[in-house]
Amino acid sequence: MYLKAVIDIKLNIFFYSRIDRVNFLKESLGIKNINKDTVQVLTPTMVGLDGFRFRNSFRKNPGYWLELVFSEDQKGRNLYEQFAQKVAHNKKDSFVFYPTIDLPAKQLQAGWTDKYNFCIKDQHGDKWKLFFRELKEHVKCERMDNAYVGLNLLLRYNPFFLKKYKRYYMFERLAYYYEQQGNIAKAIRCLRLQSVLSPESVEPHLNISSFYIINNMEEDAIRACKIGLQKNPKDQYLMSNLVIALSNIGDHDSALAFLKQTLKDDSKDILLWKLMGDLYYEMDNNKEAIKCYKTVLGIKNENIKNMPNFYGEIYNSIGACYFEEEKYSKAAKYYKKVLMYNPNDNYTLLSLSQIYFYYLGDVDTALNYTKLLVDQVPDSGFGQYQLGLIYMEYGCIEKSRWHLYKARRLMPDYAPVHDAIEMIRDTH
Repeated sequence: MYLKAVIDIKLNIFFYSRIDRVNFLKESLGIKNINKDTVQVLTPTMVGLDGFRFRNSFRKNPGYWLELVFSEDQKGRNLYEQFAQKVAHNKKDSFVFYPTIDLPAKQLQAGWTDKYNFCIKDQHGDKWKLFFRELKEHVKCERMDNAYVGLNLLLRYNPFFLKKYKRYYMFERLAYYYEQQGNIAKAIRCLRLQSVLSPESVEPHLNISSFYIINNMEEDAIRACKIGLQKNPKDQYLMSNLVIALSNIGDHDSALAFLKQTLKDDSKDILLWKLMGDLYYEMDNNKEAIKCYKTVLGIKNENIKNMPNFYGEIYNSIGACYFEEEKYSKAAKYYKKVLMYNPNDNYTLLSLSQIYFYYLGDVDTALNYTKLLVDQVPDSGFGQYQLGLIYMEYGCIEKSRWHLYKARRLMPDYAPVHDAIEMIRDTH
C-alpha cells in the first residue's frame, strides 16, 4: 500500500510566484522567519517532515517549486497523505500541466489558464516571467506551435510584459521557423503580431518584406516597405528591399525614380549609389552602372576599413560590367582589386582564370589563378575542369586527363567536361 511512499516519500508542489510559495511555508508549515532576499528559511520542527528545498524546475517544468521530504516512518507517511490531499491535484508533481508534445490550441489555452490563473486579475511579475521562461523551453525543444499559442496568450493578458525588454523578439524567432517549414502565412502572422507590439519599429516591416520577396510576393513586399519607410524614410534596408521588389516585377523605372529622388536628399549615401548601380546592371545599362559604382569609390568614407566586403563587392561589380562590355583587360584589373579585400574569393579567382585563358591569351597567368583556386577548394569541379583545359593547352595530356576525370566525378552532369575528355580520346 505504501510501497511508492517508502521508496520516495517526496512531494513537489508548484507555485507560479515566489510570494505564494512563501505564504504556503508560513501557513502550512508554520515557518515565520523567512529571509526573502537570500531565500533562507529555518528548518521546520514538524514531526514527520525531514526537510524541504526550493527548486527552479521539476522534470524540466519551470516553476517556483517546493520539494517536501517526509520521513519513512508512519508519521511521515501520514503527513505525506495530509499534504497530498491538501494540495490541489493539478499543482503537484507530474500532474502540473506541461505539454511535452504539440497540443491543440484550446487544450493549451485551458491548461495554461488553469496553471497560471490568467483569469485572476493579479499582476504578479513572477507569473509572467515564469510563463515566458516555459515558452522559451518549448522553443528550445522545437515545440513551436505550443510556443505560438502561449505567446498569443501573453499578448492577450499582458502585452506590456512582451513590450518590456523587447521580449516580442520571440515572434520573430517563430517567424523564421515557420518560414523554413514553408508556412509563410503563419510566419507573416508572427511578424504582424510583432509589429503590433512595436508599432514604431520598422524591423517587422523589413522582415515581412523580406519574406514576401523570398516567396515571390513582390506586390505585398512593396506595400510593406512603403509602410516601413513612412516610419523611417532613411532606413537603407527597407530601401534596398523596395528596389529589389520593384526590380523583380520589372518596374525598373519606379525603382530608379525612387533612388534618384532619395539621393537628392543625401548625395553622399554610398549604399544608395550601389543600389542604383545594381539596378542599372540589372537593366543591362553597364555604362551607367559603372558610373554609379565609381561614384561610391569617390565618396570619402571614414568607415572604409570596416567595410572590406562592401568595397570588394563594388570592385567585383565594376569588373562584371566591364566583362559584359567585352573590355577584358579592365575587367581583370578590377577583379584583381577584389583580391585585395578577399584574397580567397573563389568566384574572383575563377573569373580571372577564365578571362586570362579565353580572352587575353595569357595561359601562364590563367594557370596561376586556377592553382590558387584548386589549392583552396580541391573539390571545385570548375577549378579542376579549368586546370584540365589549361594542361591540355600546354600539351600535358596525362595531367589534363587526371584533372578532367576528377572534374567529371565532381560534376557528372556537366556536358563540357565530357566533351573535353572525348577530345583527348579522339586526338591522343
